[in-house]
Amino acid sequence: MERETIINKYTKYIIPYIIFLVGVLGHITEETYSLITAITPFTLFAMGMFVLYHILKENGRPVLYWIIATYIVTFALEAIGVHTGLVFGEYTYGDILDPSFLGVPLIIGFNWVFVILGAACIAQHYLSRPLLFALITALITVVFDSFLEPVAIRLGYWTWETTYVPLHNYAAWFAISFAAAYALKRIRISFYTPVAIHYFIAQGLFFISLNVLLN
Repeated sequence: MERETIINKYTKYIIPYIIFLVGVLGHITEETYSLITAITPFTLFAMGMFVLYHILKENGRPVLYWIIATYIVTFALEAIGVHTGLVFGEYTYGDILDPSFLGVPLIIGFNWVFVILGAACIAQHYLSRPLLFALITALITVVFDSFLEPVAIRLGYWTWETTYVPLHNYAAWFAISFAAAYALKRIRISFYTPVAIHYFIAQGLFFISLNVLLN
């Protein structure tokens, strides 16, 4: 019984690694590439809901309001960015992550919420002061984005008008994640969830692996 309890306890942490490992293998195997790219947005949505379930279970409903607000803000900034180039630079989304609204895949803001939250949970381990906490969260998020960008471009998630990722793309994500993390800390919502950390790490390893294997 005790062994079964331990297995059940850690299964929720292992699941994200299994899912993203399948994703890595699917992307580097010619026979499964088309299928794995087709189900990408649905996989991200399912994993996001998996994390959300555990967040609400462990922290209660108040954090949901932060999640909704962060999703709306990040999606709105993406929509502005796509149509003006003012926020992140000149870029356009492909159809891999559809469905889309206003030129932005609906899954984008949803995934960024859990990226920021995962980074925040990591920073929470070491920092309690809001400004320093937000700073470290933002830095972790930008590092994540630096691994994501080359893979996202290679897989057709989006395309930059330039031949490189504009520096102010990273500056924008630093500012956005800093503001979101600072708000999270200042309103004193309980948000620490180990599952969010493992999801963040598993997704980060996914992009690091594909950076190596697709080159």
